[in-house]
Amino acid sequence: MSRGLPIVAVPLLSWIVTVLIAIDSESLTCPPGFSGSEVFRCSRGFVNVSGWCFSFHKEPTSMLNSSDICHQQGAHMVVLDSEEKEKVLTKYIEKMNFFNIYQERNELFKIAQKEWDVETEKKNFCADYIKHGVKSSKYRHIPNAKIPLGSLPHQRANLTTPPGFSIKLSSLPGAGMGAWAETFVPKFTILGVYEGLIHTVDRKDDFYSWQVDKQGTDGTYNIDAEDPSCSNWLRFVNSPAKYQQENVIPITCEGIIFYMTSRDVEPGEELLVWYGDGYGRFLGVNRIHPEVDLNGSFAFRANVLTFDNERLIFDNWTPVTYQNWNPNDEGETAVDPIFGLLLTYHNDGRWRWVTERNYTYYTGEDGLKLPFICEDSPFYLEPEECSIT
Repeated sequence: MSRGLPIVAVPLLSWIVTVLIAIDSESLTCPPGFSGSEVFRCSRGFVNVSGWCFSFHKEPTSMLNSSDICHQQGAHMVVLDSEEKEKVLTKYIEKMNFFNIYQERNELFKIAQKEWDVETEKKNFCADYIKHGVKSSKYRHIPNAKIPLGSLPHQRANLTTPPGFSIKLSSLPGAGMGAWAETFVPKFTILGVYEGLIHTVDRKDDFYSWQVDKQGTDGTYNIDAEDPSCSNWLRFVNSPAKYQQENVIPITCEGIIFYMTSRDVEPGEELLVWYGDGYGRFLGVNRIHPEVDLNGSFAFRANVLTFDNERLIFDNWTPVTYQNWNPNDEGETAVDPIFGLLLTYHNDGRWRWVTERNYTYYTGEDGLKLPFICEDSPFYLEPEECSIT
């Protein structure tokens, strides 16, 4: 058979008998011409699906926990090594209407909606700024504090801190000084303009720079706030380690970088803004929302894949040969050597593979929790238990 099922040798007749795997408690009898006990069957907790033994775990759990549970069952996660096998599996999922399985993604959907709303507000702000400048009746602009005469140049950035804010040690390990709110700051408040030297040279250590598109051209320039004598207090706003800490967003408008609060900020909270994926990689933080990859699709975790000498291998250490990646994915979006393989059903009625990346910025340390599938090899009884009829 094409799926590599176990083969039973019958010495009495010197020929090979092949049979299907039994459905859990409903086992198949001996081959034609024989009688007796069952030959092949699935272990308890597994069901036969056209010749394969699968176990469907409906309780959502994390990626590594999924693999551990399968191994504790003496099995492994499902090995999607052929189009035939995948079609059998997905048709069974559709037949059993597993789409009603709870997907622990409600809070993530809410976060995604908030971020879409914030993106809309950024556009609204820019349109308002172009029309009204800092004299807007809709947005509150907080100006820099006035710098006392005779101040030392290197004190400039700190001295521009407005009333109601302070610069003190950051809550993030190793981040140095941070910017803090001392009073309540409402959502969508404009904290100011990010100030710094303008240059067009990209440096790997540009940790205080924002890149801005030149107006009316294809070029870019950098606003570099590394030098405190040429910048303002917003240079002290650090980058968060998780979504719950994030409370400031950057807005590029008319070649200027504005900082705006993305939610209400309570007294005693540190101001934190995401500086971009490049700086995030430097910090070891990935700001990837699961719905960027899943896009609202139904998902089962099928396996945990590993890069091994530029090869992809399943969690049972067999190489990945058949593939069905979502367009523009092809497993290349993975940023970790170990990542999840998600079997997803989309609005167009098609099943596709999606890379499960590191979503802990949004989900917490456990990562994305999803239902998952284990696979086991069938077991068979000794051939002599069958007798000739």
